Amino acid sequence: MKNFTFLLMTVLLYVSCSNSDSDNEIINDVELNFIQFDVTLTSGGKSIGVIDNENKRISLPNISDPLEISSVNYQYSEDVSMITPKPETRIGKWEVLEKFRLHAGEDFKEYAVEITDYQETAYTNKATISPLEKFGRVTKYHMLDLNHNAGTLGNISNAERAFGQGEGQAKMNGLRVPLYCGDAYGGHPEEGKVVESVYATLLKSIENAKASYYGTEPFMIFLGLKVLTNDKAEYFPDWVTTEAPTVPNPEKYAQLIVDYIEFMHKHGHEINYVAFDKEAARMDVTDFTIAVDTLRARTARLGYVVPQVVAPEFYKPLGESGSFDDLYNINGEDSYDVFGNHYYLNHHNQNNHSDLVYEYNLSQSDKHREAWATEAHWDALRCSSDYEKDREIWTSELAIGCMFDWTDLGLDLVSWWDYPLSGGNAPRHYITRAYNEALIGSQPIRMLDHDGEEVLSREKLHSRAYIRGNEVNVFFINTVSPCKTFIPPFYEEYPVGILDGFKIDGNISVTQWDDDDQPEGESFVIEPVEENQFLIDITTGSFTHVSFKITE
Repeated sequence: MKNFTFLLMTVLLYVSCSNSDSDNEIINDVELNFIQFDVTLTSGGKSIGVIDNENKRISLPNISDPLEISSVNYQYSEDVSMITPKPETRIGKWEVLEKFRLHAGEDFKEYAVEITDYQETAYTNKATISPLEKFGRVTKYHMLDLNHNAGTLGNISNAERAFGQGEGQAKMNGLRVPLYCGDAYGGHPEEGKVVESVYATLLKSIENAKASYYGTEPFMIFLGLKVLTNDKAEYFPDWVTTEAPTVPNPEKYAQLIVDYIEFMHKHGHEINYVAFDKEAARMDVTDFTIAVDTLRARTARLGYVVPQVVAPEFYKPLGESGSFDDLYNINGEDSYDVFGNHYYLNHHNQNNHSDLVYEYNLSQSDKHREAWATEAHWDALRCSSDYEKDREIWTSELAIGCMFDWTDLGLDLVSWWDYPLSGGNAPRHYITRAYNEALIGSQPIRMLDHDGEEVLSREKLHSRAYIRGNEVNVFFINTVSPCKTFIPPFYEEYPVGILDGFKIDGNISVTQWDDDDQPEGESFVIEPVEENQFLIDITTGSFTHVSFKITE
């Protein structure tokens, strides 16, 4: 009986297994295969898929970039009920390797579709940045010019924007203040007398500035002559001038400045720097040395801080033909301490630049001196009366180009005439702030674009790079005067490489201005294409600021 039971169970087990095998054969008979898989490219060309059903792979040849796929044509066996995802949904997002599933009921088969001839695009650098090749100097100081408007800081919020050290604040550490000495202003009617009411607005601004300053550098005050009056005979009071009403007696002029220093000292302010001249020489070089010697002797005798003298402070560099050169010819170089000069938009050319280089080198020929851009400008400069809006983006080639000239040589301090502390209705307001905030505490590093380093020629791409710690700031100027027939090119996916073994750390921030009606510009973020390379679209007629961190 036991043997019969065992035999019965064996038969039943055999029948059950036979039924199971029969079921498997039915499922396996379902055909889940691709019959066709082709794609069309944006160029009009086609790639015919090579189908390997055994290994469930499809190869698409002759495609260099998967984003070139514009349409897909495919067929599959009759048993297929669904495909996921649908290949047409991947157009515009196609990767080198895509996977698609063919379904029949609960069963599916997954195919790998691979672009076999894809080669990742390698971009040849058109510009390179060398973080280890530093030149020039670290620009340490940013000074607010109250000579332009003494009441700029009458509002404490303006003072905080100027002298605050936080993000978006100007981080200034000094003031350029006016000397109201002429009859046009009436601040110094006689020797030993200073009219306080003339300086009331200025005093309020100085107080607010110092109350808002928390920087690490000493707070500086730089005194400069106020000359914005149509009558040059009113630059100086009568008791100071010689027989020529526009020429001061050097000793009396020095005494007037001593009076000013004493007046400010009583109000708790020390004058650290003085310029005797502004825009032009007010004395010949011999009288200039007498004025300096007198100022130094009298302030020392009275126990005040002996101010350093900034020179030449002219309207533009004059080179070998100027009185700054004459000062050296009489061995008067010890009569000044800081090389400071004006250098305006219309001076950004080969001739004036050569004069700037000459004077700069002359100032460093006997000892190291700080170099100051004492009145950087970005003002109206029209190429034609027909153009009402051409002062903005295109003139960045001149305004920021002047700063490139200064920083190439080595710049310690910058002071802008009418610096925009906040807001603004024009690109220059935002570009000036962006450039200055990147400049302070930074030093130039070598950058070569396809047009080279020279930035004086028109109708070329101009670029510079600065480094501050591990932060790199890059500026591209791709503008031209609207009165020119030349149209700047659009540099699409312009490749920039980082040399010296450095890598880009994280994403890259970009702000680009190419429209006067969008003063704030357009800000966006890009990713590096390689660990040491990024691509940037430099649009026609644009100013572009690129900022990123680097690591070794």
